[in-house]
Amino acid sequence: MLPPRCVFAAAAAETCAPFVDHYRSRKTGPGFAVAVVGCGRHPLGRYTLYPPGHIPYGRQAVVPCSPSGPLLRDRTTGQPVWAATLWAAATEAADGQRWPAASPADEVRRRRTQGSRLALAGQLLGVHPELDSRTRERIATRLRVPTMTVREAARGWGTCWQARGAAIRAVLLALPIDHRLLDRILAAGAITALWPPPQRWDPGRGTWVRCRSSRAERPGAHPSPSRASPPTNSPAAGRTGLS
Repeated sequence: MLPPRCVFAAAAAETCAPFVDHYRSRKTGPGFAVAVVGCGRHPLGRYTLYPPGHIPYGRQAVVPCSPSGPLLRDRTTGQPVWAATLWAAATEAADGQRWPAASPADEVRRRRTQGSRLALAGQLLGVHPELDSRTRERIATRLRVPTMTVREAARGWGTCWQARGAAIRAVLLALPIDHRLLDRILAAGAITALWPPPQRWDPGRGTWVRCRSSRAERPGAHPSPSRASPPTNSPAAGRTGLS
């Protein structure tokens, strides 16, 4: 369903005329084409609508959600189904599982892919060694994870992939699992410029909402000079709508 208001509307009273400009095919990510949308009343550009849990140009979801929105959980543990997301690379590395060096039958599970996803996951959860202490603190605040947990996990980041996977999993297991999980992870990724500040359509409220943590950052917070590259070599710029 197309949100009745576009991301360019400045006030709820504004009338929009959203339309699908075209559909962009995806071999990875959601597994189906995503809509590129414009507005007849606000001709300021186009933006892409991603289903819940997915990110711009991402090859896998960062949070396991159904296309309609609800979080997908394991019936036994009650935990999110992390195996269907970006985090599978880290959880398997933590268990000593390395993906094959070459896998023609399943190009997604190559060793090089596992390494790049470990780096991305480390940036997203604040444990990558390139991040400074201030950035770690901001990420921890966004994720609602104790800053000490993130710092201790970051100290465990080593040269071997198993240690990196364990560092990522330590923070992953500390995440509060609730209806704000997706917003918190999307907000954390924006801190290190993994993607632009995202907006999510809230059908209950009938408006676009900024993906933020439920706990505000401390006064005087400022962007860190440490920035990560986008998930792929595609440009991560402009306004992005997350439906």
